[in-house]
Amino acid sequence: MNWIRKRGFCLIGVFVLLLLTAGSALAALPPHKRICVLVSEEASGWFRQNLAVGTAETLIKQELLANGYPVVNEAMVEKVKKDQRARLLEQGNPKAIRELGKIYDIRIFLVGKATLAEPLKNDFGTFTGTATVAVQAYSTGDAKYLLAETASAKELGGTPDEAAQKALETAARTIAKKLAAGGSGASQAGIPLQMRVVVEGITDFKLANEVLFACRKIPSVTEAEIESYQGGTATIRLAYRGSTKELGDALSRQGLPITVTGAAGNTVRAKAN
Repeated sequence: MNWIRKRGFCLIGVFVLLLLTAGSALAALPPHKRICVLVSEEASGWFRQNLAVGTAETLIKQELLANGYPVVNEAMVEKVKKDQRARLLEQGNPKAIRELGKIYDIRIFLVGKATLAEPLKNDFGTFTGTATVAVQAYSTGDAKYLLAETASAKELGGTPDEAAQKALETAARTIAKKLAAGGSGASQAGIPLQMRVVVEGITDFKLANEVLFACRKIPSVTEAEIESYQGGTATIRLAYRGSTKELGDALSRQGLPITVTGAAGNTVRAKAN
């Protein structure tokens, strides 16, 4: 009897853990509330002279707007940034959150930082850029902490600037899609599964990038990045709401110079034409 009771408690514990995990995976910003997005950018080891400053903030705004979120305009964002209390927002200061929200009629502050590492030259004569975007959201009514998300990305580029910019854009889009998961334009059917697309017979990283960009256009793909590229084989890791077969079929319709040869487990395989 004791054994049955203990087993029952274990099963309940596992069930609760799964519910908590699922809730975390689908965390999204509350809809229909005015949002102010404030994301700073920081680069280490070099000066971003040729890169677009404000990329992460802009891409997050665009994704939220596309999913029906009421994001405040740039003029309002600039007013908030000029307020001396704005520097306290990233620290989650309750007083600053409540006061700024009341003054500027904002319901949610989404604050964070995008960090770029110095791009490194790889074995193929190109560069690998790495970027991380981390954000936190606060409700202005009660200064309540709502959620936090972090995303990192690696991208290849012909120059250090190109690699860094691509990595920043990928990380920012990944964050934005996570935040907008509860918006009007996003699917709520299932938790994204980690999958891989393996393409053989690739002669340069240009095709690898084309496959990557095509994967990102597929509906229900929430994130995608090149995991490896060596020996003529590119591996792309992505998160997808659907089956491996559906992913393979969707990839076949992207007009790429590749042929999908199989889809099993969590991997779609293809060959360059």
